[in-house]
Amino acid sequence: MVRVSVAGFDHLTLPNGLRLLGERSEARSVAVGLAFDVGARDEGADEGGAAHFLEHLAFKGDRGRRADDVNRAFDELGARVNAYTSHDRTLFYGAALRELRAPLTAELLALARPALRREDVDMERQVVLEEIGMAEDRPEERAWERGARRYFGGHPLGAPVLGTRGSVTALGPSRLRRFHRCWYRSDRALLVVAGAYVWDEVVDQVRAATEDWTPGGATRVHPAWSARRGVEEERGSGFERSHLCWFAPAPSAQDPARIAAALLARVVGDDDNGRLFWALVEPGLVDDAALWFDPADGLGSFQASATTDDASFERVVETVAAVLARFEREGPTDDEWARAQRALATEVTLTAETPMGRLAELADAWLDRGEAETAAATAARILATPPSLGRELLEGAPFSAGFRYALRPVEAG
Repeated sequence: MVRVSVAGFDHLTLPNGLRLLGERSEARSVAVGLAFDVGARDEGADEGGAAHFLEHLAFKGDRGRRADDVNRAFDELGARVNAYTSHDRTLFYGAALRELRAPLTAELLALARPALRREDVDMERQVVLEEIGMAEDRPEERAWERGARRYFGGHPLGAPVLGTRGSVTALGPSRLRRFHRCWYRSDRALLVVAGAYVWDEVVDQVRAATEDWTPGGATRVHPAWSARRGVEEERGSGFERSHLCWFAPAPSAQDPARIAAALLARVVGDDDNGRLFWALVEPGLVDDAALWFDPADGLGSFQASATTDDASFERVVETVAAVLARFEREGPTDDEWARAQRALATEVTLTAETPMGRLAELADAWLDRGEAETAAATAARILATPPSLGRELLEGAPFSAGFRYALRPVEAG
């Protein structure tokens, strides 16, 4: 076993490459997360939606149990359990009373080895197809998916996490097993525990439960990519509002400038106090408007969205262009930057108040950067980030190098 010393944290790597990370606190609860460094970006041409599909199927049982058994086990623990899949990773997580840490950990580890029975695959496929259908019925989500596909082009970050109707329909047990064998390996896994626990007990349990897990398998590809620029619009039926999306290049999850990028996004795009809010939402030009920073593995982006009446479309486009151009030219004011710092530091602090709130941040930081720091240290780093770093990012004129996509209703008449 490989031990790494990280101040304030417990960390160890088992011989099979599985990583364990713990952050102890005086909480009365404990949260456990099992993260895999695999997501929609790792899917092949015939595997669209596989990672998200497997997230669903994990709760359908392993070789010795069915879905009812899994659900009953979590229910008997009184645990709060959930999971999600993104482009970069999959996370299964739960929280329970601290004395139930061991059975909660056992249940989460069991999710990593689903049986993938044909009847389960066929049944859950209908659930996933229903999710896709619901997304298709929401024009704002349809616009978002199309805009991302066009901006990222052939890069895997442009692939929809849910997959498509065609790709999910084609995913049978054999293809899912192949994807699972390639990606859900021990050296792509991280077990995170936060709250009240005894570290040696965690290590002994996980080591015994994962002795048959093996490393190896596929490796994530980081293809060369250039940001798309320009404008694209389409018209569609079945909706009355116009839905706009903007994309622009930004620092990655590994880039030290990521905090400055997050603060820039908050200054201009906070959905109830950013510059876009005051220019668009407050005057009633749009239903909603926001801009945020998405720090993906190896490739980040600024992303924004707005919904408006089609009669106001051109004015909204002109207003956003003017706001972003001025922001690039002048940068944030010191007061704006300070407010953004305090808001982001507060968000980090409040999220960390519960063990369950800490899990995703701990997993992301460790898998993206091999980094572990307390919420207090992260908040201090945010508050110490000078506005000059944000202005340096704006010198590259990222928004001028961006891409806009709009899905508009069919013109009347």
